[in-house]
Amino acid sequence: MSVCFVLVQRLVIPVAAVLWAVLVFAVPATGAQQTAAQPGPQDPPDPAGVAFFEQHIRPVLVRDCYSCHSQEAAARGALKASLFLDSAAGIEAGGESGPVIVRGRSADSPLLKALRYDGLEMPPTGKLSDEVVAAFAKWIDLGAPDPRSGGVPQVPRREIDVAAGRQWWAFRPLQPTVPPDLQKPIDSFIRAGWQQHGLTPVKPAEKQTLIRRAWLDLTGLPPAPEKVAAFLADSSPDAFAKVVDELLASPAYGERWARHWLDTARFAESGGYEFDSFRPGAWHYRDWVIRSLNEDLPWDQFLRMQLAGDLLEPDTLSGAAASGFLVAGPYPGQITAKTVERIRYDQLDDMLMTIGGSMLGLTLGCVRCHDHKFDPIPQQDYYALAASLARTAHGTQNYDYDPTATEQRLQQHKLRHDELSAVLTKFAGEQLPGRFEAWRKEQLPRLPDNSRWQILEPISFEAERSWLKVQAGGLIVHDGAMVPGATIARRGQRRNVANEERYELKFQTHQKNVQAIRLDMFTDSSLPQKGPGLNGDGSFQLGEVQLTSRPLSSSEAPTAVPLKVAFAAFADDGQGADQALDGKPNTAWIVRATARKDNALILELPQPLAGSDGGVELTLTLQFRDGGIGRLRASLSTEPNPATWAGSMGDQHGGELRALAAAYPQGLAAEVQLPAARWLASFDSGTAEVFRPVQEHLAKTPRPDFREVYTTVAGGQDVFLLRRGEVDNKQGQAQPGFLQVLWRDSQPAAPRTEPAEPPRVALARWITDLEHGAGPLAARVIVNRVWQHHFGEGLVGTPNDFGVQGEAPSHPELLEYLAGEFVRSGWKLKSLHRAILLSDVWQLSHEASAENLAQDPGNRWLWHFRPRRLEAEAIRDALLSVGGSLDLTMYGPSVLDATPRRSVYLRVKRSELLPIMTVFDAPEPTQSIGERSVTTVPTQALTLLNSPIVRQQAEKLARLVRADNSRPLEDAVRDAWQRALSRQPSATEVSRMLSFIHQQASAGGTSSAATEQLALEEFCHVLLCLNEFVYID
Repeated sequence: MSVCFVLVQRLVIPVAAVLWAVLVFAVPATGAQQTAAQPGPQDPPDPAGVAFFEQHIRPVLVRDCYSCHSQEAAARGALKASLFLDSAAGIEAGGESGPVIVRGRSADSPLLKALRYDGLEMPPTGKLSDEVVAAFAKWIDLGAPDPRSGGVPQVPRREIDVAAGRQWWAFRPLQPTVPPDLQKPIDSFIRAGWQQHGLTPVKPAEKQTLIRRAWLDLTGLPPAPEKVAAFLADSSPDAFAKVVDELLASPAYGERWARHWLDTARFAESGGYEFDSFRPGAWHYRDWVIRSLNEDLPWDQFLRMQLAGDLLEPDTLSGAAASGFLVAGPYPGQITAKTVERIRYDQLDDMLMTIGGSMLGLTLGCVRCHDHKFDPIPQQDYYALAASLARTAHGTQNYDYDPTATEQRLQQHKLRHDELSAVLTKFAGEQLPGRFEAWRKEQLPRLPDNSRWQILEPISFEAERSWLKVQAGGLIVHDGAMVPGATIARRGQRRNVANEERYELKFQTHQKNVQAIRLDMFTDSSLPQKGPGLNGDGSFQLGEVQLTSRPLSSSEAPTAVPLKVAFAAFADDGQGADQALDGKPNTAWIVRATARKDNALILELPQPLAGSDGGVELTLTLQFRDGGIGRLRASLSTEPNPATWAGSMGDQHGGELRALAAAYPQGLAAEVQLPAARWLASFDSGTAEVFRPVQEHLAKTPRPDFREVYTTVAGGQDVFLLRRGEVDNKQGQAQPGFLQVLWRDSQPAAPRTEPAEPPRVALARWITDLEHGAGPLAARVIVNRVWQHHFGEGLVGTPNDFGVQGEAPSHPELLEYLAGEFVRSGWKLKSLHRAILLSDVWQLSHEASAENLAQDPGNRWLWHFRPRRLEAEAIRDALLSVGGSLDLTMYGPSVLDATPRRSVYLRVKRSELLPIMTVFDAPEPTQSIGERSVTTVPTQALTLLNSPIVRQQAEKLARLVRADNSRPLEDAVRDAWQRALSRQPSATEVSRMLSFIHQQASAGGTSSAATEQLALEEFCHVLLCLNEFVYID
């Protein structure tokens, strides 16, 4: 929900402020205020009604409404929503969102809904009494008699001049900028500012300060003592450049800088609101950001992937993970039919506010309700952007976490399978014929009659979305769902299957006169609501069933086998199994009301399948409209009256052997020897020894490592332009498009039609389009963010607002130069980091001078390096690192705070933010945060003094620097100081710290080795509480 939308509903202002700020149509007008007579009620007011108005209505309007809805309010600029309630004509005319009353029908009057707090809540400072609300209802039902006279002033409407708006510095194309000094481009721009304002820069920082600053800045971790020593010993001119390159190549870089971006992306792993439901697989987005930054993914691609990764790289985990950006915001856990549409628009608003703030540095939220009050962004542009996201919903999809590893395992599995198959083929040609004849002679006469239903054993099986496996007894089991289209994509036949599913099951039979096929669907505790369907309620929708037949000895195309429904155990009313055979894509056998029960379907063959001596391959295709079946078994029958539900059930092996014996009385033909091995293995141990290893190996086919990813899914509906942002006040369907002020083309600001592309892909391309779209602004915004995180403040002091209300850049030429160089480098962040860290201005000392402070107390002209406190995550990481506890394992599901991994991997639950994070100003992830607030409060010092993690790391640091009493105490003090502060202490500091330790050790009256070690721990705790430890200087 946009800020403006919230303010309209809940802003705390005087009671008279806004009676109905949103439900009013304005008559557009320009120019100065003019009073135009408006028609009131045609009939003269009823005297009794007038008396009721004067007694019960007028006093309330005067007391609670006129201050914001009257001509007097308009005169002082306080009029809300162009609504005048100080005349009969004003009430009759309504305002920006239409009439506020429907005479004679109070229940349909927006005014009464507002007074009842049904949607909007007016007055915003508190609901009126039930008696007053009832009086307004009665007055409206009486026809709203009103004796007041007066016209309705015409309210001027602000017109947006988009062409003029394009001249704003942030909305213009990148301006070619030549630095005064090509050798030191950044510093030459900064020096010009010093000279202009009469500032003298401080001296450069010392090397030990510089390396600590670089490590904390780029990785969020303090440098190890040996890293500091190596740098101090390196006297080469490029010594610091080598440090910077090493840090940019470190995996810790991506972890550090991902945290900055996750703030702008309002990333969390729960939905917020009252239920704050957990989001499985949301962590994949975080990991994608870390990987992308470490790989130096071009920033324009980084942005496009977050807007449309699932479409630009379909069927990949990385594409789905990147799109998690769009759905990372809060979302209610309890949705009713009454609120579902409003919540949908709230979700779109969250996406647009985040895109605007994080990628474009624009405030888009308020444009949901009206044209932007300051920037040249009309309301229609907001809804054009919203329409580009119209078909975007949130949900989970399953993806193979490591497709490369899966492919390697499959290749290894295939090699072994080929070896086993070669042994079986050799056996089938050399030994199986004799073994079959021995079986014919010894066992065929004693073979029991065929079962009425013979369970078919799948020869092969596959699905579009699911990973299937076969268990004993021919049971086909769902064993994980893949992304839609993934299997078909590998076959080169990809199509958009959305949530559909398609099973293709192949069987073989040598039996003739097949009369029916039966499908059994089983419930199981492992399935949603016990199944048998895979939908959340256990239901399924079987849209189409097809059966084809092909002789095994022929290469001819399969032929369709006609089917008709003979029996179905359960179906919803009017949606029977026959609808799975009608060839219509919009119909289906639906089992929802009778789900959670075992089900069965018997399909009769009107013309029994004649079969073939060499056997036939049966292919059964099941097309599901939504999900599939979790546990399924197929069987055939060669007996008449297939509608009979009862009857014996057994495997098909005996029937197949009986059919082979009848078809080949003189011995098996060569083409059936290999298929016969499958059936004979149940009766002949020698055959089983060769066949079953093949079967068992197939059952162990490597399964992909399926992981749930919280991402965008197909969904949503058309978007309409909402007057005042209200879902009940639609003004026409919105079409996908872009911000006109950031569009430089003669064609309309809309996705191209030739060649056509999905609106979200078009949006992603527009946002990084340097020639026609928002690319120049996107480049400026990210350059400013990088500068901000290196210096503590951006060149533009409002990182999420580059509009008219935002701050102007302190060094506009420098910003243009850096943005241009950034684009020319291929949108590479690491090149930008390197240029900034190797500049003289970044390497200045943090020391200040009185003269400069008097001239520039805020350091806007960067005459020294401004110290700044580490973020909460970096403080925790530094504590773990100095204590030797930090687990550097990367990626994977989030962990709880007791796990000593980097803080970027800690679980982020919106309703359970970690105290050590919030006390050091970690923000609530409810909206895009471009700049964290920095507070200094007593609880921060108390946290460092009393937090268990600080004490634990102090104890570990003490053991690191002095494992036993043999090491001199002074050496331990120097070592601890170096580890914590990346420098050696002065002689005075050493003396003071040793004195402190001795005082602590003898505080109890006696000193011993044990008390001395405890005192060392106290000293280490003091070190970790120092400002110098938690500050970058």
